[in-house]
Parts: sequence; structure tokens; C-alpha cells
Amino acid sequence: MKKTMATLSMISALSLSAVPAFAKGGNGNIQIIGNGHARQNIHITNTTNVVDNTVVFGDVKGHWAKKYIMDLVKKGILSGKSKQKFDPDAQVTRAEFATMVTRYFQLKNDSTQQDFEDVPPTSWEYKYVEAAKDYFDAYRTLDGGLLFKPFEGDKREDVAVTLIKILLKQNPDMQLLDADTATQLLQEKFPKDYTKIPQALQPYVATAVKYDLMHGYGDGSFRPDRVVTRAEAATLLDRLQDSTVVVMGDQSNTGATTTTTTSSGTETTVSQQSAGTSAASGSTTSNTTASNQNSVGSSTSGSQSTQTTTSSNTNGSSSTETVASNVYGTTTNNQ
Repeated sequence: MKKTMATLSMISALSLSAVPAFAKGGNGNIQIIGNGHARQNIHITNTTNVVDNTVVFGDVKGHWAKKYIMDLVKKGILSGKSKQKFDPDAQVTRAEFATMVTRYFQLKNDSTQQDFEDVPPTSWEYKYVEAAKDYFDAYRTLDGGLLFKPFEGDKREDVAVTLIKILLKQNPDMQLLDADTATQLLQEKFPKDYTKIPQALQPYVATAVKYDLMHGYGDGSFRPDRVVTRAEAATLLDRLQDSTVVVMGDQSNTGATTTTTTSSGTETTVSQQSAGTSAASGSTTSNTTASNQNSVGSSTSGSQSTQTTTSSNTNGSSSTETVASNVYGTTTNNQ
């Protein structure tokens, strides 16, 4: 009996020293618990894609952009304002679009400080705005501070600039149209209002049109100042992989967490924060939805432009701001 017990103990000890244990962490990752030879000879690559498949948006049923919206929801790039509401026809804000492109293009936030006075580290949009700041314009106040204006609507001309700037960085073979070529293309495509597009933004808008990322309207207009909707933003990004533009990274595994933003601006666990709100339709849009998708997207970001805006403070006085081109690092003069 003693010999049997000794044999079993030896086998048990050998088993424990040669075979590591596995533990599943709360984030879905698998950890290897062990040491020595056993640990060195085991390699596990975890590609778990955590998605809340129970999300059902009642206001998306029958919507022309349902496919595009749900595609991005499943990938963790988009989410609703609640588990039942996506609000597809609401305007996309700058914070939402920054969130959307950060997730879609897997942009990294390397910032260690707060760059914008109106985007504190405690806000839900902070990490997304910081990650995408190089592709958006900022607003410089009279005292030299910077504002991002996260809750302002993102306009078509600006969405075009943001997307093209990101794509140019990720795709070395992609080229920005020169000023003369851009003006000529826009004049041909949008004779009604191409002059409303700031000259500094025209190469970006024209490049977006060239690559069929954005379209105009049937009346020959582009409507650069029109704010993009959440549905249009979803359509633009979801159709990027169907365009001639190569999107870097594997978009099938971008959804690792599920959160949603409440009306108070806080995040709760449900399904990824609704990032997408402004967008431009892809080139192969069907005729039945072209009128809706043509109104799609843009986001603020003029490379060399300076824009002056005046707003009233709570005390009744007015302050003048200038757009800080190329996001937070530029030095435009205050007006």
C-alpha cells in the first residue's frame, strides 16, 4: 500500500511540474500558470472578439443604413445611445467621429497630458480625441488655449479631411491631389457650390471624391457645411474596405469592449460607445440609397486654413477664436 501511494505521489508531482494550468481572465484572455520547461514550450495566441450579440436597435429596423451600422456594431467600432436606440439620423459630433476613426483605424493614444481645455482626462471621449487629434483642427482661444469642441457637429468638408489624412499616413501609395487638379475636379463635380470649400481643404475633399469615398448631390452641390449623420458615418467607414483604398489592420477584431454613452455623457457597459456619426458614402452605393448616402460625411481639419469664430460667454462678452490648423500643434494668429 505504501509503495502504491509513493508511486501515485511521484506521478502526481511529475504531472504538476510538466503541465501548466490555465486560467481565464476577466477580459477574455488566457493566462498560462506554470514555470520551467512547461511554460517555455507553450504558446497561445488569443484572438477572442468580445461582442454583445444581443444588441437590437429598434430605430434601425428598415433604415437604409442598417447593414452598415450593424456591421460596425458587431466589430465593436460603433454602438448605440442605449441598447435599444442607435439614433441613426442624429448628427455626428466631433467627439463621436474621433471615437469612430480611432477604433476603426486602431489609432493609439500616446498622450501624457491634456491638450484641449474642453476635453478633460475624466471625460469618456478623452482617449479617443487624443488618439485622433493629429487629424482634426483645434480652436485656439485668445488666451492661447486650445478647444476641440467635442460636441459640435462634424461637417462634410471636415470629415473628408480627417479621413484622407489618416489614409495618407497608412497608405504610402495614396497621393493627395495638388491644388490645381483638386479645384478642377471639384468644379466639374460640384459647380453649384465648390467655391464654398476652403482652398486649403479642397485637395482633401477632391481626393476623397477621386477615391469614391464621398459623393455630392444630384443638384451639382457638395454641401461642405452640412453635418454628417451617424448612419452616414457608419456607411462611409463600413464601405472603405470595398473601395480602392487599402485599409490597414484587421477590422474583424477591433471590438474588445462594449460601452455606451448616456445622455449625461458617462459611459456604461453595453456596447461600444457610438463613435460614428459623420461620414461619406462609398462609390458603389445603390441607386435606392444614393440620395441618403450622398449627404455623407466630413470632419474638421483644414491643413493650412485659418478660420475665425465669435461666441458669447456666460457673462455676455464675446471671445474670438481661430482654427488651429493641423490640429493642436499649429500656431495660427489669434484674431
